[in-house]
Amino acid sequence: RARDRNRNNATASSTEAAAASPSATPTRRGSSSSQGAREAQQSSNTKKKKSFRYKPGTVALREIRQFQKTTKLLIPAASFIREVRSITHILAPPEITRWTAEALVALQEAAEDYLVGLFSDAML
Repeated sequence: RARDRNRNNATASSTEAAAASPSATPTRRGSSSSQGAREAQQSSNTKKKKSFRYKPGTVALREIRQFQKTTKLLIPAASFIREVRSITHILAPPEITRWTAEALVALQEAAEDYLVGLFSDAML
């Protein structure tokens, strides 16, 4: 920042000097078009820094450990209930349309337990 202030002060003093004496004109180092071309060439030569990535499988193992520690349900409740109601509408008689909250939670726990067992068997 100090350099920027010094540059601003230097340009201000050079413009004041140019205004004071019309014969003294400030000189520039190179034209603006060559400077822009030089900056474009430098930006194309520099490579972006690669973002950090874990080795394949590291994040998956971390997620497995995290999910094994928790006891919360993993399937979103609203979408599971919606699917249960659509299956009930198709398979059950028309007079059975209502579910208690405890029955839906028990059904979701049983479904997730079944899926976990199915996936662990698939891994074997």
